[in-house]
Amino acid sequence: MLNILGLNVAREKTATQGPDTFANQTPDRAVNGDTSYYNNGNCAHTTQGNTSDPAWWQVDLGETYQITGIRIHNRDRRGK
Repeated sequence: MLNILGLNVAREKTATQGPDTFANQTPDRAVNGDTSYYNNGNCAHTTQGNTSDPAWWQVDLGETYQITGIRIHNRDRRGK
């Protein structure tokens, strides 16, 4: 989550990742606002990159913001 005055400015924005998507875990899933269980499809996942083509993820916010915080959620396999 990219946070400005408590709002998630990344939610539902255009996200991309590479070098490839792994197991249908598309980049838009990282900005859908749902941080629950990984196996429910709420996690972005790339194929493993290498030193010449490392894995990456980005989001286009569509405009300029002064960001006050960034929250990154790691995937949770337990399904809490």
